Amino acid sequence: MNHDTIRVFDEIKRNPNRKDPSKTNGFQVCAIVKGEGRMQEFEQYFDATREPHFLPPGDYKVVPTGLYLDRDGRLQMGREFQPLGAKAKAAA
Repeated sequence: MNHDTIRVFDEIKRNPNRKDPSKTNGFQVCAIVKGEGRMQEFEQYFDATREPHFLPPGDYKVVPTGLYLDRDGRLQMGREFQPLGAKAKAAA
């Protein structure tokens, strides 16, 4: 079964970048929503030097936007995050 909703939490970790001390790496706790009360957590990377968080806390529908090759020539799928519910829409 494919799941298309993620829940973004307010929990964020920030670590100094090992290669460039002027930058900060951020990791925000998120989860794939798999059904009533079932979730699989993961940490999403973001550049904490530029943004305060990956996404504001709330639920988001993940919509594919197309295929592309990354800078290493690997196939990737673009994605867009559409807020679900009033809390995520107000924060976005």
